[in-house]
Amino acid sequence: MKKIILAVFIGIVIFSVSGIVNATIPAAERAKEKSRAPENSPMIDEDWELEKVEFIHYVKPNNPGKPPKTNNCYKLMGVKWDIFPVNYIINPINNQGLSQDFISSAISISAENWDVETSKELFSDSYEISTSVQYGVQDYQNAIVFGDHSNSGIIAITSVWYTRVGKKIVEFDMLFNTDFAWGDAEISSYVMDLQNIATHELGHAVGLSDIYNSVCASVTMYGYSDYEEIQKRTLEQPDIIGLQKIYGI
Repeated sequence: MKKIILAVFIGIVIFSVSGIVNATIPAAERAKEKSRAPENSPMIDEDWELEKVEFIHYVKPNNPGKPPKTNNCYKLMGVKWDIFPVNYIINPINNQGLSQDFISSAISISAENWDVETSKELFSDSYEISTSVQYGVQDYQNAIVFGDHSNSGIIAITSVWYTRVGKKIVEFDMLFNTDFAWGDAEISSYVMDLQNIATHELGHAVGLSDIYNSVCASVTMYGYSDYEEIQKRTLEQPDIIGLQKIYGI
């Protein structure tokens, strides 16, 4: 028998392996209008084998709200990988004309940003390209894809599956919402910088949660982003501290 628990957090949804996100095609021009984080999440549906947590990355609202009482600029999920390196598969199909080379380069550089701050080889230096992998399918393939999401205020989502016993990560999937324009913000104006957002999302993939304290707005794991932002491309000291608390120096 399953038990459902509701808690109040921002930008995180947790549920069992049976939970699947159904996507429709919203209007792109309403993306920023729908960017407020929900007030009633996560939802936890416990399963005896695996659990799934879904991190939702929103556009920064005009008023992010009151910061939490803690001054820590990192937050641990309490789960981690125990087999290295972690392989991932990129599905480069997109509706914006982004080349496979650009996409794979941005993501692999983002992964390396985490690797260099710990002695563990977290992510494999090589990756696979496949046009068949999908977001949200629990198949032990770490899929990174582009696609529409029903909430046009969501920039990206990362799902992480882990074991209830031992709290070991077994898979992550990542989706970049094509309601937003993607690219290289150092070259193009008014785009979501792919490397910037990928670095943040890969932080979830290794076991770090979002942080919403407004004094931490410059750190990579800050839970809001916006067009043309590039500061999340590289890690700040709190991101590194959190990473090393999980995997060591």
